[in-house]
Amino acid sequence: MLSSKEKETIIALMHSQVLPALGCTEPMAVALCVAKSKELLGFLPDKINVQLSANVLKNAMGVGIPGTGMVGLPIAIALGAIVGRSELGLEVLKDVDKDALERGKSYISEDRISIGLKEDADDKLYIKVLCESGGHEAEAVIKGSNNNFVYL
Repeated sequence: MLSSKEKETIIALMHSQVLPALGCTEPMAVALCVAKSKELLGFLPDKINVQLSANVLKNAMGVGIPGTGMVGLPIAIALGAIVGRSELGLEVLKDVDKDALERGKSYISEDRISIGLKEDADDKLYIKVLCESGGHEAEAVIKGSNNNFVYL
């Protein structure tokens, strides 16, 4: 039998580690970072550069993105920029609809997204997003956990 102190500790741990997410957490964390960077920029970026730790890259490239019928990071990144709302956390793509999906596909086809490996990432979970447009830039970095912004 657990003491009430042990139960409280376990519940607190669960609350700190379990978050609602729309789909696999890695692409949602990338979409979250894109959404935050786009919000900082203030408008839809012309270019998005994403640098990821090997672990995030491996786990996010081949998974389905709910509501899209597509897999992988490009659509998660495009939709993060187009309809992503960072206040929704890992449910950042909650507002995806047919129109947003078509705009996301178009955004991808225009070669606006670059995805690379951050070889010297100092954490298994590292996401850096740089959004650029009209000579303006905005950057966001998530590190350590899926919604832990360490740089804006």
